[in-house]
Amino acid sequence: MKKLDQIRRVRRLTGMVQDHVRLPLLRIGLRTGLFEELRTPLCPDELTERLELAPDLVESWLRALHAHGLVRCKDGRYQIGSLVRWILDADEAPAIRAILDQTVLTYAPRLDQVPELMGAAERPEFGAPDEALRTAAASRLMERRALDALARVPGVRAARRVLDIGCGQGTYLAGFLAHYRDANGLGIELDPAVAEEARRILREAEVSRRGEIRVGDFTTLDLAVGSYDLVLLNNNLYYFSPEQRRALFERVFGCLTGHGLFALQTPVATAGRITRALGGDQSTATFDLFLRAHGNLHGLPDPDELFADLREVGFEEMGQISIVPGGSLRYLWARSG
Repeated sequence: MKKLDQIRRVRRLTGMVQDHVRLPLLRIGLRTGLFEELRTPLCPDELTERLELAPDLVESWLRALHAHGLVRCKDGRYQIGSLVRWILDADEAPAIRAILDQTVLTYAPRLDQVPELMGAAERPEFGAPDEALRTAAASRLMERRALDALARVPGVRAARRVLDIGCGQGTYLAGFLAHYRDANGLGIELDPAVAEEARRILREAEVSRRGEIRVGDFTTLDLAVGSYDLVLLNNNLYYFSPEQRRALFERVFGCLTGHGLFALQTPVATAGRITRALGGDQSTATFDLFLRAHGNLHGLPDPDELFADLREVGFEEMGQISIVPGGSLRYLWARSG
């Protein structure tokens, strides 16, 4: 029995190691164009000749992918499997690739620093241009589901003037305005380059006549009081410390009309039974650690604490909607009156 337990532990450890190395293997195929070539069966020599790559590395990479179940092999010819085909062809393919890059290039290095950060090391700032771009692209994976969940918030469909705080590349605002043709929106973004990209996305979505992007800090910009039916805060609450949230919520409250809505999208720290069953608690807990490993980010919130803060500011009716049933990513909403 003791020997059997040891074998199980070794297998579990080996599985963890293999999970870690699959991501670099996938990124090799995406970055080199090998996966695109392998849409049809090819032997290693054909791949090497087409892409002018090192023959021994290509053949070894193919064997590794086959061992991991990521490509199929028949009569010495390799072809991508269903997972890789999905990564290439899914509507959310850019977001999926961004998540792979973010995990390898951003998450892993930062988590590797945690032992030093637990001591006296200074926590680094998050927000380098490449990090910000990957984060923005990765967040689009859940965008369609998030907009569907937002539509289920009571009163959202009736909103005509919308304010999007920290709008990033403007994809949520563009999606909202494209769906609700009689709505107008204002997006606020700190980074001028990102704001310009948001303007481009609004133009491409053909909603720029009803959507404006302004550069600045929401907490200090001159905004019309009591003018908005809906204020959005999508996936950026962790830029505000618990001590700063009260002032943020007061500012939001002042921007809303008498019965306006505040919809705040965020993962939450508490995990329900379904979240645990689907493994979502693992990614959420890791994300919380990643956030706390930075000097300018803060941990995931507890919904009850957020609702208490909102109630103190003056919000009344409140609720929450999971973007994926039972998941930790949610819209927490509150009405101003």
